[in-house]
Amino acid sequence: MNLLHNRHTYLLVANRTAFMIIGVIEAAWAPLVPYVKNAFAIDEGTLGLLMLCSGLGSICALPLAGPLVNRFGAKKVVHVSGLLMAFALLAISLLIDLWLTGAMLMVFGGCTIAIDVAANVNGIAIERKTGRHLMSGFHGGYSLGTLIGAGAMSVLFTLGIVPKWAVVICMAFTLLALVFGCRDLLSKEELVSDTPVEKPKKGKFYIPPMVLVVGLLCFIMYASEGAVMGWAAIFVSEERGVDMSQAGFFYTAFAVMMTVVRLSGDTIVERLGRRNVVVLGALLVSVGFAVVIGFDHIAATIIGFALVGMGAANIVPQLVSFAGSIKGMAVSSIISVVNALGYSGILLGPVVIGFVAKHYGLHTSFAGIAALAMVVSFVSWRILRPKNA
Repeated sequence: MNLLHNRHTYLLVANRTAFMIIGVIEAAWAPLVPYVKNAFAIDEGTLGLLMLCSGLGSICALPLAGPLVNRFGAKKVVHVSGLLMAFALLAISLLIDLWLTGAMLMVFGGCTIAIDVAANVNGIAIERKTGRHLMSGFHGGYSLGTLIGAGAMSVLFTLGIVPKWAVVICMAFTLLALVFGCRDLLSKEELVSDTPVEKPKKGKFYIPPMVLVVGLLCFIMYASEGAVMGWAAIFVSEERGVDMSQAGFFYTAFAVMMTVVRLSGDTIVERLGRRNVVVLGALLVSVGFAVVIGFDHIAATIIGFALVGMGAANIVPQLVSFAGSIKGMAVSSIISVVNALGYSGILLGPVVIGFVAKHYGLHTSFAGIAALAMVVSFVSWRILRPKNA
């Protein structure tokens, strides 16, 4: 019994570490952006196109990620993708050439998706192996990683360390975590036994409608996260008169709350149930945005963004976990489709929000996100019935 318990503990640590690695390396890229802009003397438009390379790489990798996990197992995919992702970031930090930077960002984005799909499929297999709700804690590893990565790089830059050496230091710890922390990820054989590959019911390219529904719900939630990430600082600066040097604290309130609630999410789900966590979480997201736009006060704005983080924390992890139980399609393919729709929310959400804000104001954009969160709550109440969830 002790051996089995230890095995399960190692599995949990390995999968959470895999998610944390994504967060650390992704967050380490963000502080490099101003250096890239200055090094190549590019304007905001060109920088925006450059940053889209990461999204393009993610989209290109989505059809490949599932089959790679099926063929090689989560462990090999995470190890290889993690190495490539780290070295891509190192190449970017050298600030050699704009085209090389774009190419490396495509590799960076593709590896992000590969690790994400592998870690999610691995997580679903562990949930089946242990009979427990664990996905929120796994995604909590990602949130914790973003805080660690952004914080570490910011401290290193503050100490006057140049980008390439800051990335080397970050890479050293990341590679140690990759080698030692992820060694208990499931192999191909273990993964197949815990997440059996199902043959499509209606043809080779059949996608169960429920997969699309879950994917669209993830699209909305990722878009809401992107709204806070991309527009919170601008909103508080323009609408609340906050200095740009302090605007980042409003996103920090969101990110810290999301991390804390995700790391305790497995316990919350065990007590309240997946359906209640998702439904109430989506309602909390809606309330959070309503507080942000409804009360012209800095404290209320911080509380509003914190409520959004609290509510959104466990929605996507639980929807992904539920998606793994949908019949008629291989789990790895389901996760790829859900991720494709979800990540589209990150890419397109801020763009749509910006378009609406230009014509009607950020208040209207945030109100629209609040309304869509209500849709997530209603639909989740319908689909996450006990027999499904």
